Amino acid sequence: MTVIWMINGNGGPTSMAVSVRVTTGPTIRIGRSTAPDFSSPVWSSALTVNSTGQVKGGWSGLTPGTRYWWRVEDNGVVDTSGTGTFVTDPAPVGDPASYTVACIGDAGITPVVPGVTGAAVSRLSNHPIFDTIRQRALAEGWLAVIHHGDLHYYDLGSGSHGLSSAASVTQYRGALDDVFAQPRQHELYRSAQFAWMHDDHDYGPNDSDSTSPGRANYLQVYRERIATPTLPLGAGNPVFYSWQTGRVLHILSDTRSARVPGSTMLGAAQLAWLQTLLATSTAEALVWHMPTPWLGLGADTWAGFTSERATIVGWLQARNWHRRMVMINADAHTLAISSAAGNAHGGFPVVLCAGLDASPHTWTAQYDMGMWPGREQYATVRVDDTGRDISLTATVWRRTRPIRWVAVNTGGTTHVAAGSPANALAL
Repeated sequence: MTVIWMINGNGGPTSMAVSVRVTTGPTIRIGRSTAPDFSSPVWSSALTVNSTGQVKGGWSGLTPGTRYWWRVEDNGVVDTSGTGTFVTDPAPVGDPASYTVACIGDAGITPVVPGVTGAAVSRLSNHPIFDTIRQRALAEGWLAVIHHGDLHYYDLGSGSHGLSSAASVTQYRGALDDVFAQPRQHELYRSAQFAWMHDDHDYGPNDSDSTSPGRANYLQVYRERIATPTLPLGAGNPVFYSWQTGRVLHILSDTRSARVPGSTMLGAAQLAWLQTLLATSTAEALVWHMPTPWLGLGADTWAGFTSERATIVGWLQARNWHRRMVMINADAHTLAISSAAGNAHGGFPVVLCAGLDASPHTWTAQYDMGMWPGREQYATVRVDDTGRDISLTATVWRRTRPIRWVAVNTGGTTHVAAGSPANALAL
């Protein structure tokens, strides 16, 4: 047996989902251990390998706030070529929990470090920044890495980059195989809880929407390959979802597969789900992972959907979410921060977290706290929950250097603070 790739999914305080692709079968087992040397593992029952060599599995009954290591076994032989690791959520849902998540996006257009293998290596990245993030995640115990889109730049359906215009199921599967074949990316995505939401280039052609020729095939492959919580909608529908860690709600929005230019960004079904979620959630704070920029000037941002954006702002304000949230975007290849006061469309902080390895963009002056185009860039969101107040601190980074941060504190009263760490990189 050879493990082709192994990635973590979204977990919880006592559970973790994983996805694996192997060369053989017909069954495998996945084992977990609390020891770095993988001693005394606990093995799953046999898991059936599907016709594409893939298995989804996972565990329940885990211990909150605990690091685990995991491997794959086939016919009694353990593949030691790769070991996954993750940390479970630190506390049950609804209890105070403090943790850090990384927010990343955009790697593979004019990459400084192209892919080492793949159908279009110039549209992939194997940049050392993935090692930097992984090393920090392991050393600092980060809970999750959340990818905000453009995992690759294959633009399937466009017929560009030497790729067929078919946008077939096989192509979409191959694109993910190619991403996970990049050693540095693969190591990162099996070293923390991993969530990913597409943007245009990894979903379809540039600026793609619900008319993308590969839409149905993409949505099928996402469901096949990515380990997620149960998605709100069934096959053929957008792949948005939410999860709660401690007392903080996280939303991951699909801004492409239901988009109709000039009409709707999220589509009726996602909007109905969102309205209900915001009205009924008992979470105390919100981190919204939104691949498409909330602030912008072009039609491919939320500026092209002003009515829908205003409706969502109304839902946020009705439950006071706007005073206890941050929003993270990618797509624009830059770091940027808008304070709550600087965001005229909702009054909450907005952060751009890109780009990893993509041609830098300048962006819009709507980000009043600054903008830093470049590569080797990402953000973190630190949640500090004292049991009374919850602080959400979003920091933008170039490599291991903090540039600036914005923080929201919610408790008996809510206020917003913004500033630069003392050791910030001057840019």
